[in-house]
Amino acid sequence: MNIHRSFKIFTFTIFISIGIGTILIINHINNTQSTDLSQLTIDDMKLDTQIDVRNYTVNNRIVMKNHRIYTKDNKHYLTFKVNKSNHYLKGITLVKDTKIETNFNANIDGDIQSVINQLGNHYKDKKLHKSYKVVTYRDKVNQIKLSIVYKHDKIKKIEFYKK
Repeated sequence: MNIHRSFKIFTFTIFISIGIGTILIINHINNTQSTDLSQLTIDDMKLDTQIDVRNYTVNNRIVMKNHRIYTKDNKHYLTFKVNKSNHYLKGITLVKDTKIETNFNANIDGDIQSVINQLGNHYKDKKLHKSYKVVTYRDKVNQIKLSIVYKHDKIKKIEFYKK
């Protein structure tokens, strides 16, 4: 009888511990800071705006169920992820082209610190391979993610996506 009661207390304690752990994890996730990314632009293009796909070249080598990848004729290193049905811009990726401007101080081969100064310190920094690192900002309200890959404090790639 004592063993049965001890087992019940042990099981109850385990379930309470799991519940408290779950609450703490959810609280931590919800308290992670968010940065407003809704007004950011790359090459004067803003996410979640409708574009005229006739002005862009479709990339047929990449096949996606609900989206298409487009480029501008004169800017091959700037790609756009566009919703097939309504032509809303859902993502922008920029590599190699140092002439394309953003409104948040991020240019290819530019300094990562200028972006951090502009957008704030609510980001995650992660190491990648071969001395590359990535800074990731999240906008929880608008469901936008900005990832900037850099090496030796020089920006190499900018990815800007909306869910």
